[in-house]
Order: sequence, then structure tokens, then C-alpha cells
Amino acid sequence: MRAFVVFAILGVALGRDLCRNVKESEIRKVFSTARLGASLILGDSCPSFDIDRVVFENEECRDLVRQATCYGIKAAELYNVEVVNYAQLRSDVPNMESLGNLACEKTRACFREVRTAMEVCLRDNVEFVSETIEAAEEVYRENLEETVATFAKKNKGSLFGDLVNMAMQQFSSAEDIQTFIEGQLTEGMESDAIAAGEEALTLAQGWCDSGCTSKTAQFLRGLFRKMHGGQCMDASVFCGACATRADKFFEKTALPCCVEEVVQKGIEAYDYVVENYEDTLVRYAEAIREGLSQESIDEAIEIKDRLVEEFDCVSDVYLDNRPVCV
Repeated sequence: MRAFVVFAILGVALGRDLCRNVKESEIRKVFSTARLGASLILGDSCPSFDIDRVVFENEECRDLVRQATCYGIKAAELYNVEVVNYAQLRSDVPNMESLGNLACEKTRACFREVRTAMEVCLRDNVEFVSETIEAAEEVYRENLEETVATFAKKNKGSLFGDLVNMAMQQFSSAEDIQTFIEGQLTEGMESDAIAAGEEALTLAQGWCDSGCTSKTAQFLRGLFRKMHGGQCMDASVFCGACATRADKFFEKTALPCCVEEVVQKGIEAYDYVVENYEDTLVRYAEAIREGLSQESIDEAIEIKDRLVEEFDCVSDVYLDNRPVCV
């Protein structure tokens, strides 16, 4: 009995092992692909960079990277279905909770290790950035460009296919992308982006410090349990039966206040963007529209209408059940 209690305590303290029941060969395959990518992109511009030493074997990164890899492998299998339901989402919540708590614990330290390695690259090679970009372009041309072009040609006339075609025509190199971004950025946009990044980091730290990952996981387990069943069997649809079942759940269970804070910050950010950049966004939309076929435009309108309908249903349930937070 004592042994069981010890193991139970350790399980709570350390989180679940997401690599349990994942074949080691699958993990090695992912790591091998990452090694190859790092070698092709950084091999010439920063020969000192060793992804095994910096990421896979580093005490600050290895657990997070390994657990995230295993989560990805498991999620790919879990969601490899035509219709995802709320029971599947509920079964995945403990995995997301475990990875989320580990990310809270390890991300900052792991980022420092990677940043230190990149600083060495910059110190040892003044052309590090440009040479790395050139290597990445070469990897894309040799391994992905033909596949992307084939996809775009095969899906011409669809929204996604037309967007890929437009991107390939406008951006033939990283320099093209950089020139485009620099041409769009204003001083106000840059300062807003920096402020948004700092706010996001503060919000993330507050989330972790308050234990919000586990609070949210407990909330979602109950919500998804209540929602699954009856006519609510498709997690891509919220309006109707799913909204009704969610509303019933909120009669007895409130949204965690740490989640409410994130929601309100998101609403504030959205309102700020609309207020300050609506004209710019409309101009971008019109420019994109000019390059789309009528079929793609019709598809985009259909997608937009559906998203707006679903968002309104979510918004109604949220506004009717907002928590009272200090």
C-alpha cells in the first residue's frame, strides 16, 4: 500500500509520461528528421551547433522536447478520423494538461539554452543570418517546392490552392518576403508588435504561476463530458445541440477566472487591431480578392459565414455565463 501511495504522489508531481506506449523507433524517426534539417540549414553557417547537445540531451530541453514529440505522435493517431467528437477531446485533456504543465516548467530555461547557442553562431559568423536563410531556401527548393507547386496546380480554383499560387508567384525567395514585410511595416506596427509580445509573455507567466493549466483541464474534462452525446457528436459544430448542452454545464460550473482573464485580453487585442488597422486589413483583403477565382471567393464567403455563425453561438453561451472574477 505504501509503495502505491509513493508512486501515486510521484505521478502527480511529475505528470504522466506521454511517451508510454509510443514506439521508440517513432521518436527516433522524428529526431532524425530534426537532425537532418538542422544539418542542412545550419551545417555551413554554424558548424558548432549540435542539436543533440542543445536540445535532445540538454537537461533543460530534453524532457519537454521528448514529451512534445510523443504528444504529437499520439495526437496524430487520435485525431486521424473523419469526425472528431467531444469524447475524443476529453480523452486528450490529461495529455494536454501534462504537456502544458511541463511547458510552464521548462520553456523559459530551454529557450535560454537555444538562445545561447544562437548567440554563439552570430558571434562566430557575421554572415550567419543571411547564410542560414540561403540554406533554408535551398532546402525548400530541393525538397518542397515541386510538391507545393503540384498541390497548387491540382487545387487551382479552390481557396487554398489559389492562395498558394498567389504566394508562389509573389514570393520566390526569402528576400522577396523580407522586402514585402518591410514595405508594409510602419513604426507604429513595430512598437505594437513588441508591446503585444511583451503582454503575451506576461499573460503566459501569469497563466503558469496561477496553475491555470490544471484548472482549465479540470474544467474541460467536465465540459466535454457534458457536451458529448445526443445530437452533439461532431466537435467542429457548436451551434444547436452542442451549445444547449454546454449552456447546461455552465449552470453549475463557472469558467475559471484565469481563463476569463485571457479571454478578456484577447477581446481587448481584437478591438485594438480593428480600431487601429481596419483600413489596412481591408486593403489587404481587397488585394487578395483580386487574385482569387470566383469559385475561391464563393468558398471564402461560405467559410466566413459558417465561422461567424459558430462564433456567435460560442459568444452567446459565453456572455450568458461569464464568471464573476475579482
